[in-house]
Order: sequence, then C-alpha cells, then structure tokens
Amino acid sequence: MVLVGVETERAEALAVAAERELRAHERTMSRFDPEGPVSELNRRAAENAVQPPQELWEILSLCRDYWKRTHGAFDITLLPLTQLWREHLDRGAEPTAEALKQARRHIGFERLDFDDSARTLRFLSNEMSIDLGGFGKGYALERLAGSLRAQGVEQALLSFGESSITVLGSHPHGPAWPVGIANMFQPSETAHTFHLRNASLSSSGTAPFNRMGSSGALGQIVDPHSGRPIEGYRTLSVASPSGIDAEVLSTALLVTLESDRAALISEFSSVSAVEIVYYSEAGKFVPKIDWKYGL
Repeated sequence: MVLVGVETERAEALAVAAERELRAHERTMSRFDPEGPVSELNRRAAENAVQPPQELWEILSLCRDYWKRTHGAFDITLLPLTQLWREHLDRGAEPTAEALKQARRHIGFERLDFDDSARTLRFLSNEMSIDLGGFGKGYALERLAGSLRAQGVEQALLSFGESSITVLGSHPHGPAWPVGIANMFQPSETAHTFHLRNASLSSSGTAPFNRMGSSGALGQIVDPHSGRPIEGYRTLSVASPSGIDAEVLSTALLVTLESDRAALISEFSSVSAVEIVYYSEAGKFVPKIDWKYGL
C-alpha cells in the first residue's frame, strides 16, 4: 500500500486498519479457513439450507448477478472440476470423458438454490463446493479503497501481489499511475502498460499445470462451457473503475470466445482490456497483444 501525502504516523495507523479490514474479508470469503462461513457452506449446504452471514449472503448474491451478466463465464462453483483436472494432470494424464461428465454434474449456478425471502442457500448436488478466489481480491480492494477515501486519502496505490491493483487519484508525478503487465517468461520486461486514475486493474493468466495437454500447456483456469482448462500461455488484463468488475472480467473474458467478448463487455461500463498471448519463436516465448478493447 503506497499512500501519497500522508504523514508517517497516520500512514502507519491506516496500514494497521487496512490489515484488520482485509483479514476480516479473508475470514468471510476464504474456503481454506475451516471455521469460516464458506467452509461451513461447503460442509452443510448439500444436506440443509444454510443461512450465511449477511455480508457473505450479499457477496453470493452479487456473484449470482455476475454469473448472469457474463453468461456463465464467471462461476464460483467450478472447484470440483478444477480439482479433477489438477489431480489427473499431476499424475500425467487427462481425466476420462466419464470422469469429466460426473464432475460437471456437481457444478453450475443453476444447482445453487437461493431462497431470497429466507436468505438461505442450498446445494442441489452433494459434491458441490464454492470458491471465491476469482472474486475476493477485487471485492476486498474495492472496500479498502472506499475506506481510505472516507478517511480523506486522495492518492494511493493498493496491490495484491500485482495481479489485482487499485489506485486512488493521480500519480504524484503525473496524471495517472503507469502499471505494467510483466512478461510471463521475462518478469523484468513489460508486455503492456495501463495508465490508471481512480481505477482498478486485474490480470488472469494460464500458468500451466505440471503436465501438457494434447495441443499444448494446460492452464489453471477451466472454461465452464467446455469443461477443459484454457490452453497455451496467455494473460488477460482488465482495467475498470470497479475493482470487482475488473476481477470478474479478467477471468470471464479469458474463457469467452473472442467473437463474443464485445457483447459481454457491453454489460459493463468504462472497461479496457488486453490479452497477451505468448508464441514460441526461435526457442523462446514472445509476448504479443492478441486482442484489446477500449485502448
């Protein structure tokens, strides 16, 4: 967290408060916390309707809206399918067609039974589970940016491991914050630069599994439509005034056919995006901008 024009003592207090706020968001959204509400949902919701805490209910309802707006490209129920691919590829083999068919019976928002009047959620498959990993960082950054603005912070950069970034105001030495997308194979090189002002940037990429597929490296992101991981080496980065929109769209656009992306983005406002694909040339991978929008 970079704070501009804030005295040291106050900046340290803001940093302590920011860490406290982010840890609270993590407790709400992490499936890795065995005592957290997401873990409770994953344990109990296939047997009985569960009433999650208010904030988590609002998050899940928001995820449902994003699932609809992205025509199913954003889906927090894909964990059983992703785990199936990871387990098989770690052993050097792809899942069988029957295994994939079985896994796909336990994913999909249509198998989440929302009761809006009772504010409860139930899984319609006994092997379902949810994972907010493709949503949580954008949500937390957007909330933290709002907290800082409420406390009078006008210029700041907030970074979650470089894949999710939010900036407040302008750069102290220019009208915008230049934020580069690193070359996947040469991190010291920049493949593209966004110029952000009161905006967020999120990047999703296909860091490969340990094994190769029939036509190239299989990435960590599974396409909910095909049921297969995205192939090849690529990143898709999205800039938006909304940290949540940027986080959701960076993955949703990556799994959406290029011909359908403009229609998907039309559901959102003030979005720019770039997809960088790495091609093998002379024994090394070279980044090239394969698709862009709003730039």
